[in-house]
Amino acid sequence: MRKIALFIGAMSVATAGFCGVGQFSGDTTCYVYKQDKLQKKLTCQYDGAEGAAMSYAFRQVDYNLPGFGKMATSNSADYDDNGNHTGWTTTVNDEPAIIRYRAPSSKKVVSQTYAESGKEVLECYLSTTSQWEICAE
Repeated sequence: MRKIALFIGAMSVATAGFCGVGQFSGDTTCYVYKQDKLQKKLTCQYDGAEGAAMSYAFRQVDYNLPGFGKMATSNSADYDDNGNHTGWTTTVNDEPAIIRYRAPSSKKVVSQTYAESGKEVLECYLSTTSQWEICAE
């Protein structure tokens, strides 16, 4: 029993050296869309966490939307032993989703290339099942 306890303790220390998690929360402006039509612009609260280990990275944010309830977003990426990206999973309220971007002034959907150019964008999570979309400033 003592050997098992020492092994588990050693593994815990080794694993802790390769991962990190941070939590965050606050208030922001949220935009809720349904089938690409703005349903509501509102002040919302969010709580989230993000972190990474040697073969995994994630970001999860829960938005509390007055009049709509809660929308939970999640994005995770997997990596192989060489650090190569091997896959990802994105969800909104546990439904499959995609991440897309909108211009802050017009709220029109813009390309990922536009978003990566350094221009300001809203990051949005769109459920591919229900077509609900959450964007936050």
